[in-house]
Amino acid sequence: MNPKLKGSPPIEPAPLDAELRRDDAEWAREHLANDVVGWLTTVAPDGTPQSSVISFLWEGDTIFFYSQPDTPKLRNIARSPLVSFHLQSDPYGAHLLIIEGTAAEDRTIPPSDEQAAYRAKYREPLEHWGMGEAETARDFSVPVRITPRRVRLA
Repeated sequence: MNPKLKGSPPIEPAPLDAELRRDDAEWAREHLANDVVGWLTTVAPDGTPQSSVISFLWEGDTIFFYSQPDTPKLRNIARSPLVSFHLQSDPYGAHLLIIEGTAAEDRTIPPSDEQAAYRAKYREPLEHWGMGEAETARDFSVPVRITPRRVRLA
């Protein structure tokens, strides 16, 4: 038997998990957990980057968000799933988190008004925006999951 084939190769942590394990990543973990909005960039049919502010939830090694149906970002993702997601950096760009990956509709994610972690995170922001949980779940009914392929953390 070939000794190189013995056993399984070591399992490497997923890109986001690997970066967030770093000692200097506490700020990124805190912002992923607490920031109310982040920026999603998709690619329009003509190749133009198209950025949108989104509400999001960090879940393990992925990020998910809810979208209104039939939006340019959903059409862009259907055509090309490559996306970039980032949080606001500090005023001097000393801390940044940029996630490049793929996005796809994920109907395994329950509606936002049934998603306990989402409800807890967005209770106050929804009040600020004058939106109710049921209204938000109805209007933003398409769950989308971002799966990181590359993470830049500084």
